[in-house]
Amino acid sequence: MDKLHAFYCSKAWRDLAMRLKIERGGKCERTGEMFDDMSQLIGHHKVELTEDNVSDPKIALNPDNIEIISFKEHNKEHRRFGHKQNVYIVYGSPLSGKNTMVKDMMQYGDIIMDMDALWQALSFQGEYIKPNNLRFNIFKMRDELLSQIKMRYGEWYDAYIIGGYPDKYERERLAQSLGAELIYCEATKAECIERLEASGKSKAWLDYIDDWWERYT
Repeated sequence: MDKLHAFYCSKAWRDLAMRLKIERGGKCERTGEMFDDMSQLIGHHKVELTEDNVSDPKIALNPDNIEIISFKEHNKEHRRFGHKQNVYIVYGSPLSGKNTMVKDMMQYGDIIMDMDALWQALSFQGEYIKPNNLRFNIFKMRDELLSQIKMRYGEWYDAYIIGGYPDKYERERLAQSLGAELIYCEATKAECIERLEASGKSKAWLDYIDDWWERYT
């Protein structure tokens, strides 16, 4: 992972950006537009981050150098139309924080492929309930979307593929096929279990966590 992307994945940046969105009232500081959904806002560095200055907290983590703006304004700033379409595979244990990480990293106009969300959308079942008779249809849709991402079809900006991918060979093969970068959502098994206990989710999730860690390579 390059230094700039590693910074935007870091907990320090994600925590600071969220704090500033809240402190500054959930609005775009350029247009004054208000947003109830904080994910529609992004922290923009007034002094552009580079490989040379990203390690300097006086620039990278200085609230005075960070402007909270909408994705529309951010796209104008960076002229993202015509931007190279990058692909990221975000993987890790259940309850490791994959979805939260992607929500913090993504921008309006990015494409997100989450297999769990796809199952829920097409079956109207709860998390991790996957009717076996729908596997063919759902996997065909997955393969079609992955094909579009691989060929860079469409006008999406970046693509994020969310999944467990505990098997090293499987995830590295997929990354090579898609020209994607792998991002591991770091969390210990104990941390995932602690989040489960605090979440109020079904205890069945403990089995999903145990299974992932047993298969992780």
